[in-house]
Amino acid sequence: MKNLEISKQIARIKSLVQRTQSATSSDLELQSHWAKYLCILGAGLLENALQAIFIEYVERCSNPPVAHFASEELRALQNPKTQRFIETTRAFRADWAAQLEAFVETDGRKDAIDSIMALRHQIAHGKDVGVTVSRVRDCLEKSVEVLDHLEQQVLRS
Repeated sequence: MKNLEISKQIARIKSLVQRTQSATSSDLELQSHWAKYLCILGAGLLENALQAIFIEYVERCSNPPVAHFASEELRALQNPKTQRFIETTRAFRADWAAQLEAFVETDGRKDAIDSIMALRHQIAHGKDVGVTVSRVRDCLEKSVEVLDHLEQQVLRS
């Protein structure tokens, strides 16, 4: 990721995943609680990154009043599942959306993003979810692939 803040957020989460796995290897209940926390951080990452990628784009390509308006609208995006990523991308360019849609449909990327967001919702509402640190790590890796792809699309324009 070229965006410094998102890169830092990704690095912090990856580091925490590694430390969690080694620190809680013998305590499955503790691992479960940490997995929930990591899932919530991952959902925040997805929300922040979607906003940041397109805010940078509109600030680079638009005059200040238009950029301000678009940035405010983008900051209102919450809990983005894969479809929201595609819809937001389509609002800028249909060809980007088509490319993104094809990209997320491979290698479980769509399921990864949608799982993180669905689990976040269940966790926030006190549901008992059977998520593991390994599952969250795998979902985050695939989600970061989507973020990288999306950022590259925007940077090429």
